[in-house]
Amino acid sequence: MTYDLVIKNGTIIDPAIGLHTQKDIAIAGGKIVALENHVSDNDTHDVIEAEGLLVTPGLVDLHVHVWWGVAHLAVEADPACLYRGVTTAIDAGSSGANTIAGFGRYVIDQSATRILAFLHISGMGQLDNEIGELEDIRWARVEKAVEAAKLHSNRIVGIKVRLTDNIVGSNDLVALNRAIEAGEELQKPVMIHVGGSVNQFEKFMEKLRPGDIVTHSFTGRPHGILDNNNKVVDAAWDALTRGVIFDVGHGAGSFSFPVAEACLEQGLGPGTVSSDVHRYNIRGPVFDLMTTLSKYVHLGYSIDDALALGTIKPAAAVGLPDHIGTLKVGADADIAVIHHRQGPITFTDADGNERAGNQIMLPVETLRKGKRFNPQHSYHPKLSGHPHIHKNRQTKGKR
Repeated sequence: MTYDLVIKNGTIIDPAIGLHTQKDIAIAGGKIVALENHVSDNDTHDVIEAEGLLVTPGLVDLHVHVWWGVAHLAVEADPACLYRGVTTAIDAGSSGANTIAGFGRYVIDQSATRILAFLHISGMGQLDNEIGELEDIRWARVEKAVEAAKLHSNRIVGIKVRLTDNIVGSNDLVALNRAIEAGEELQKPVMIHVGGSVNQFEKFMEKLRPGDIVTHSFTGRPHGILDNNNKVVDAAWDALTRGVIFDVGHGAGSFSFPVAEACLEQGLGPGTVSSDVHRYNIRGPVFDLMTTLSKYVHLGYSIDDALALGTIKPAAAVGLPDHIGTLKVGADADIAVIHHRQGPITFTDADGNERAGNQIMLPVETLRKGKRFNPQHSYHPKLSGHPHIHKNRQTKGKR
């Protein structure tokens, strides 16, 4: 058999099948057709030499904003996601019932990144940075959300609601109830955005169902996962036991190293890691999902465990088919080739807290159904603090 492309000599890490070893991957027709110790160079049209690099499933980012040009915070999907190792990006509420058709036609259908979406319970989605989309609770119409989600069922993975006071005001519990009502009718998960709400964290937790998702779980904003004594609140443990998923959703204001560290010390880590990448954080502190995953490697996770939180775990959270988020034979050839760089790195959370790290994962090349995409840059100079040295390394270093 003649293959379209072979990835040679890489360290294959696939948490979905428990694989961490050196193998070759052969691709044909956009699918992985062989995963073997050796695939002959003579049997392929193209080769990626991956010696010294990690080869993983394409990342699945559970929380992004890519309704570019309409949602105020959105960025373009391919440069922010696909070129950075993310082959499946799940937009978290940028669109609502009134705007999902346009999002599908003008962004989802035009992007090389696989884009799915949580539909906002607010019909407008997230249009404006100064006027909250649920300050007028009339925007939260269950029947309209359900109708739109069914009409666009190939794109919608669940319902989103943001519960911060300047977005929803005192309507937070009403908005949550309506989001859950829509989720129940659709039999899909609800993703809630927490932090800075009028009502307490516990009030939200008691309403969530197994499989529902709390994003911004480790925010340092008021009414979060920790009590005044820095202990994880009982309601979080109860929700975790019921099967509620605690997602990172880093964002520009929603990930705190001290909160994440306190939770880890008490045994509560994230169920998924997402970036919440958007226009207000893409140049820091988030940058991309790989940097966010690297923060959890810094916090003590193995590379394999961190990658699981950015591949198979988010894929499972929204019920993606089993040909996504894995490198098994027959899967889509969605692949991230990664440089595991050793050296000084400064990680910053959403509150400005810094941590001195010594390793980071960087995108080298991404494959989407076997087609190659190169990153526009290796990593942002703010992470190393030496832009001129960084530039020289990027030019001379191994690609």
